[in-house]
Amino acid sequence: MNTWRSRLATGLVFWLAMALHENLMSNVQNTDGGMLLFHGSAAIFDLLLIYLIPVFLSGQLASDMEALCIASIAANFVGWIAYTAYAPPIYYDTFMWGLAYVQWARLFIMGGDDANYHGLYMVRRNS
Repeated sequence: MNTWRSRLATGLVFWLAMALHENLMSNVQNTDGGMLLFHGSAAIFDLLLIYLIPVFLSGQLASDMEALCIASIAANFVGWIAYTAYAPPIYYDTFMWGLAYVQWARLFIMGGDDANYHGLYMVRRNS
């Protein structure tokens, strides 16, 4: 079962990963190599989060959070390709912030089976 403590701990880990990546990449040059380092390291952080999620979460919530991290890895690859194609960064930035908000929202939205952790069907009936 995913308790509020495990959800809060996961949210803290996600926030720390974002803050750490921001601090580590604050002095990266705005070049093709620098942006490859930026987007590649963001993808590596997401990969590490995929491995950390099962430590805190289980079930459908863990699978959803892992899928969102995979989407972030793909978005970072597309973001680097867009950078090399001289696309405006507003599209990448907006998408990544939107994806982060979706991750936060999914983390704290209760699913249908979250109130049924003892199998007692107190909230909804067994179909």
